[in-house]
Amino acid sequence: MLRGLYLAHTGMLTQQRRMDVVTNNLANATTTGFKQDDLLSRSFEAQLVSRLEDPAVMGTPTPVGTFSQGVHIDEIATSFDQGALEETGLATDLALSGDALFAVETPAGERYTRSGNFKVSAAGILTTQEGWPVLGTEGPLNIGQNGFAVSPSGRIQTPDGSLQLRLVEFDNPQGLRKEGANLYSNFNATIKETAGTSEVRQGFLESSNVDLSSQMASMIEIYRSHEINQRMVKIFDEKLGKSVNEIGRL
Repeated sequence: MLRGLYLAHTGMLTQQRRMDVVTNNLANATTTGFKQDDLLSRSFEAQLVSRLEDPAVMGTPTPVGTFSQGVHIDEIATSFDQGALEETGLATDLALSGDALFAVETPAGERYTRSGNFKVSAAGILTTQEGWPVLGTEGPLNIGQNGFAVSPSGRIQTPDGSLQLRLVEFDNPQGLRKEGANLYSNFNATIKETAGTSEVRQGFLESSNVDLSSQMASMIEIYRSHEINQRMVKIFDEKLGKSVNEIGRL
């Protein structure tokens, strides 16, 4: 019975964590460039249960069967599927079509984002909404205050010359880690050596790739699964109570 309580408990904890992930996805359904997460879980490795100290087998352990120790969270995977591009008409809004990410300079080092709702600082630097400089191939992009145009390849033309956006693609984007403010850090991802096929669209923004219908369906599924595990805990608790209070009196 105690094992049953443990198994149901691991199921409840996993469903609670899944609900956290789904809730975060829904909260960011309108966040520019947001990529939805999915929680992946798996069973603990099954343990072999053996019969010990049985005179019939002269003390030799005899396999009884396998026993599962419940489920646990394996990882949280981010879906980098392309979000829809929405036209805004603002020159500082940039969207990416393809797998690339914009590079951003932060106090913690270089970070990456798909959110292209940029702005121009008083010093003429192209920055994120938080004020972090957007990087080009030669450092922060000083585009001035007199307008600029961006080509699909990421070439920025200003009255004072041209600059090139730093567009970064990864062989294994699952090696990136979310850090908040729609930024990613490079945990163990490998930057592609060759240029990709991504294009920049000026005057557009990439919307979130959250699928509302699937997330709502997942929320219902999680609720039902958590409810079943909760009932199992109650059943095992009642059985344990009877064992202690009734059988113990015999």
